[in-house]
Amino acid sequence: MMRCSFLRSASSRLVGKGLLVASLAWTAGAGSIVHAQAPRGSAPPAAAPAAATAASKETYASVYNGWKWWHVYCYRCHGVNAMNATIAPNLLADNHRLPKAQFLRTVRTGRDAKGMPEWASLLNAKQMNDLFVYVRARADKVLPAGRPDEVGPPRGKPWTPPAGWVAK
Repeated sequence: MMRCSFLRSASSRLVGKGLLVASLAWTAGAGSIVHAQAPRGSAPPAAAPAAATAASKETYASVYNGWKWWHVYCYRCHGVNAMNATIAPNLLADNHRLPKAQFLRTVRTGRDAKGMPEWASLLNAKQMNDLFVYVRARADKVLPAGRPDEVGPPRGKPWTPPAGWVAK
């Protein structure tokens, strides 16, 4: 009996101390939250224009979908992450950066003489455009190697297109 009573009182003291520590930590955290708020009378932070946010989301979607199509059809010849190609040209190199119309035409019709098949039977116009946006983001060095949903800062977060960047 004495042992049980000792354990109960010891555990209640530990729980009491734990609650005290937890409440102090919560109070300290709440205090920092209060201090992090903007002072009264100051203007709220400016929100990004809705059009820019929508364009950024659309660009991200094109890059991500282009990355997916790249890893279904293109990487075998042109390399993972659109670089270090062994069979076909490295599309990130300056001498292989095609204008958009020529890139899309090449993807659509292929280059039989060089061993590139046509992709019009497997990819529609939007998918080909997504491939172009992905390759151009890699070539312009605005998109690091890897999955677009994992390479943004901080590491492991989705990539965000730089303000004003457009695949040209």
